[in-house]
Amino acid sequence: MAVTAPVHEGGCRCGSVRYRMVGHHTYSGICHCDDCRRATGGAYVPWFGSDPKNFSVTEGTISEYESSPGIWRGFCGTCGSPLTFRGEGWNDVAITIASLDDPNSITPESNVYLKERLHWVRFNEDMRNYDGFPD
Repeated sequence: MAVTAPVHEGGCRCGSVRYRMVGHHTYSGICHCDDCRRATGGAYVPWFGSDPKNFSVTEGTISEYESSPGIWRGFCGTCGSPLTFRGEGWNDVAITIASLDDPNSITPESNVYLKERLHWVRFNEDMRNYDGFPD
C-alpha cells in the first residue's frame, strides 16, 4: 500500500493568494516575540515550517517586507493577511498555521521566545518551551 504525502492548502482572507505545501512539516511552534506580534497584531503567532521545495503559491503573489536585515515577512498585498516568514540562513519557509484551510491539521509542538511573551498569555507547559529560539 502506497503512503500518500500530506497536502496542506491555505491562503489569505480575501482569496487573492493561495498556497499548497506537500509533505510533512519540518516543525510547528508558537512564537511570542515582539516582532511577530507587531507584524500580525496578535498576542503570538503559530507557525509551521516547510522545505521550500514543498511549498508553492498556486494563486496570486505573496508580497514581502524586509522587517529586519535578512528577514522577510510575506503577506497578501490586497488584504494584508500574514502568510510567511523566511530569513537568510534558514532552511525552511515558515507559514502561519491560521492561514491554513484546516488550521486544526497541524498542532504546535513548542513555544519560542517565551521571555518576550505577554504576561497575560497562558501557554501549555507540557510543550517544548524555550526562552529564545532553540539551537
